[in-house]
Amino acid sequence: MNQVDFEIEFKKSVMRSKLTLIDKAKEYAAKNLDRLNQFYRAAKVQGVNPVEALIGMATKHYTSICDMAKAPKDYNLRQWNEKLSDLRNYTFLLDALVRDMGIE
Repeated sequence: MNQVDFEIEFKKSVMRSKLTLIDKAKEYAAKNLDRLNQFYRAAKVQGVNPVEALIGMATKHYTSICDMAKAPKDYNLRQWNEKLSDLRNYTFLLDALVRDMGIE
């Protein structure tokens, strides 16, 4: 893949993530307006810190991608996009979470 095509695909990937995060905010943050609330709540229920709770949720997506990697051509681009976007979104949420927790 040449640099121009890579940049185009990168921008598409970021846009997919952005649209998903905006859409999911309606589901996860609608009542209290705290986009990261689910991770704090999950942490409390599990007796772990919020970062560990988020990583636990992200692991589901990572293991699914690992399964897909065993036979990548068995999955279409839509399926790959969905799984990769989900995992990428967890990295964006983790980025926000460590800042929200006051980590410097």
